[in-house]
Amino acid sequence: MPVFKQKESSVRRRYSDFDWLRGELERDSKIVVPPLPSKSLKRQLPFRSDDGIFEEDFIENRRKGLEVFINK
Repeated sequence: MPVFKQKESSVRRRYSDFDWLRGELERDSKIVVPPLPSKSLKRQLPFRSDDGIFEEDFIENRRKGLEVFINK
């Protein structure tokens, strides 16, 4: 097992990685798996081709939601 000198580390993951993990946990365990944050909070806005997914607020809210998911 690797020994880490820092108490925290970070990695880059896509939403689809969390979606895959959630599916695997649901399939292979008997625990209740928490929901993921919604895929896009701004789909209701008209005439947006990117659904607002590149806005800093959206990214930060999704990051926080995924962090809550992974730490439950």
